Amino acid sequence: MQSPADASGLHDRIDLPAPARGRYVRTLGLERRSFYDPAPATAQFGYSLYEMQVWGTGGGARAACPALPAESGGDHRTVFQDGFDGTALDRGKWRVATTGSTMGSVNGEAQVYTDSGSSISVPNGALALKARHCKGCTTAPGGGVYDSSSGRIDTNTKPDFTYGRVSARIRMPVGDGFWPAFWLLGSDVDDPAVSWPASGETDVMENTGYTDWTSSSLHGPGYSADGNIGVTQHYPSGQDISGRHTYTAEWTPTAIRFHVDDRLTTEPARQKVESTRGSWVFDRNQYLILDLAPGGACPAGCNKVTAPYWGLPQSSVDKVAAGGVRLDVDWVKVEQKG
Repeated sequence: MQSPADASGLHDRIDLPAPARGRYVRTLGLERRSFYDPAPATAQFGYSLYEMQVWGTGGGARAACPALPAESGGDHRTVFQDGFDGTALDRGKWRVATTGSTMGSVNGEAQVYTDSGSSISVPNGALALKARHCKGCTTAPGGGVYDSSSGRIDTNTKPDFTYGRVSARIRMPVGDGFWPAFWLLGSDVDDPAVSWPASGETDVMENTGYTDWTSSSLHGPGYSADGNIGVTQHYPSGQDISGRHTYTAEWTPTAIRFHVDDRLTTEPARQKVESTRGSWVFDRNQYLILDLAPGGACPAGCNKVTAPYWGLPQSSVDKVAAGGVRLDVDWVKVEQKG
């Protein structure tokens, strides 16, 4: 495998052992990435061709579509729950992600994720993930100086699970470029033989600072980054992100149904994904993630801001520096049938 720079202008040649008649399939890449320029290195995406299949009659019998997996029966039962009722984060249920230790810098985000009370706390029966700004005042493990910090937690191995109804009650900060998210990531994402997006990613809720909407989406091979399968939902009149709302993904073998306050917003179906976009990679374990990022790829794609930080204008930097910018989570729950 070569880097994009080394592979530029190169061709693969296949010599046939004898003259033959045939047809060919050509793929044409039109745009290397669609995030707003200039993009930080942590948010640049090149071409990735994971698989190609050519289908035709070939003069033979047409292959039948495989049968869909069976749905689970029975009532839902709670298999994971946290109401954040203690005085500190329950580390038997959650792992604290830290930049430079459990993860690297990702998605063009300007902040460092830290394991500290300034980033993660449990005041008054709710989880608070807080952003902080201080010029050059935070150093990540292994090096790297950052102007902003924030919090990110996940359930990697504590537990991971396949299928279920995943929900959380959340209140978000208001400010251009703030990027809170409640999402799931394939447990094999760190396996070099799998990696992202073949691991699968389920975004139950994302927001980039716009008060009247949130988005939900799926990422997989053939439908990732700006090419994801998703939808933007707008709140009913009089509601916005500053209120407490329940965000849910009902994950089954045949579809993933997204809800906001019990209102269905979109329902990507397995058969449609497989027939129009790519492989369905949601038949194996994923884990929960909650985080708050000030700036990054997704906000920049919406607000086109590049300074003082990518996706984060000065007005929002000032809000973070003044304190009080945080993501509040009242509870998180995972329910499964059977």
